[in-house]
Amino acid sequence: MITGCLRISKESIFTGLNNLKILSILSTDYGEYFGFVEEEIRNMLRFYGMEYKMDTMKEWYDGYCFGNVEVYNPWSAINYMDALLSNENVFPTASWSNTSSNSIVKDLMEHSSDDVREEVEELVNGMTIEKKVHEDITYEDIYRTEENLWNFLFFTGYLKQAGMRMEGVNRYVTLAIPNKELLYIYENTIETWFQEKVKEQNLDALYKGMLSGDDKIFEKELIKQLQTMISYMDNKEAFYHGFLLGLLANLKGYRKKSNRESGNGRYDICIYSLDVSNPPVILELKIAKHYKDLDAVCVEALNQIEEKNYGEELAEEGYEEVICYGIGFFKKQVRVHGKRRSLIS
Repeated sequence: MITGCLRISKESIFTGLNNLKILSILSTDYGEYFGFVEEEIRNMLRFYGMEYKMDTMKEWYDGYCFGNVEVYNPWSAINYMDALLSNENVFPTASWSNTSSNSIVKDLMEHSSDDVREEVEELVNGMTIEKKVHEDITYEDIYRTEENLWNFLFFTGYLKQAGMRMEGVNRYVTLAIPNKELLYIYENTIETWFQEKVKEQNLDALYKGMLSGDDKIFEKELIKQLQTMISYMDNKEAFYHGFLLGLLANLKGYRKKSNRESGNGRYDICIYSLDVSNPPVILELKIAKHYKDLDAVCVEALNQIEEKNYGEELAEEGYEEVICYGIGFFKKQVRVHGKRRSLIS
């Protein structure tokens, strides 16, 4: 018996190691031996008196399908159980991310088309995609086509089977991200890819527009960046907050503060120079429920900056003026409203 993620390549039609019986994750034989089935997980938790952790175990480490059997990741489940024995309040972690480089997920984003990136986006937002499945894929085939790359992710466990259909002589599998452990890997890989991508770009136009108070240029440059980004949680302010902080990481000569108390509340982002003659910038973010609401949420954000007096701390530091931006997001659309405000009483 030889085990591995992908099948052994058959090098020749002549005699050699080419008469093998291959059991892939689509095979119905032995599926229950490739991981822990649910009853085994329940027995393990029951043995240690931690049955109440079953939901967490399922959310993070379940979801793999071998043939007709659903299994848990054995390595990650054991590591989480071990951690629970030391601290029953410990948070679950992505143990799998420590066993491989996850470079294949990064390669999927770096070397693929806009269509493929959009499909990654759908996956991390909880949706499914459909691909033709090839059981005979080998390591040397991975980068030959984008379809092979998807198959590799499937057969190595980065994606799970959520359904299958036959069309002619071809099988098509519906793919999804298995659990929170894998979602963590995808999201963190996307963030790292984005940070590296930002370092390679010239963002002078974006910085110049923002620091000069030109909200139209600022908006134009933000749209350009967001539309090349793989977004997830696009209905959550946290994603856009991280997106903006990532873009501002290379802004030289300015310091950045995030979610800091000032006045009667907490601003989202503040950028300031130690030279008080340069106006600092306050960014307040809002999510629009509909595209038509973008302007309204920008106005709401600007009003919030003023009503909660977010510039109070800056005035105490000696700054005389602040540039305020209300920024509205709806999926990959951005609207920016800017306003200069005097800090002199």
